[in-house]
Amino acid sequence: MVASGALFSLCLLVLFSNYIDRDHTDHVQNSISTLYEDRLIAEGYILKMTNDIYQIKEALNASPSNGEEADGRIAHLLSDITKVSDAYQKTRLTKSEDIKFTSFVRLLNEFGPAHHQSVQSKSQNANQALVLLNELSSIQLEESKLIMDRAKMLYISGKISLQFASAIILIILVVLQALVFTSKTIRTSQTSASYLN
Repeated sequence: MVASGALFSLCLLVLFSNYIDRDHTDHVQNSISTLYEDRLIAEGYILKMTNDIYQIKEALNASPSNGEEADGRIAHLLSDITKVSDAYQKTRLTKSEDIKFTSFVRLLNEFGPAHHQSVQSKSQNANQALVLLNELSSIQLEESKLIMDRAKMLYISGKISLQFASAIILIILVVLQALVFTSKTIRTSQTSASYLN
């Protein structure tokens, strides 16, 4: 009866250990997926927008000599930034990211034809946009570190739970082995006693 209970416990423990292992694996895979989709890809979008803002600054600096060409180039770059910012907005944003990104979009809208600004004012907006993009990039780094820390903690807790389950399985196996030896000893002593009679 004890051996049967120990075997049943062993089976439950193996199933539970397997479930915990799968759960930890799923969490680690989700962390890696989030790191890629919401942080690395988002960082690529930020880099692209930063490059476009620098090109807008170059066009603004060249605008006194050829204004129409510069305006056309700025309009094209703004269109490109809008497409990239739409893709960026589809990633999972933190509250801080959302606030900074909203400010960035507001600055972009001020470059539009409805806002008649001086070249100096547009240049200042471009500088502010670069600062916001730099802050967004810093958030990506911080969030990536947090995701990696969570993944490490999941890995460590999975390893500890696996070691704990292995130790319990070993104890159950030792108990089963002890039961087998004691039952053999009892049978041997009973057969010895029957021969003596």
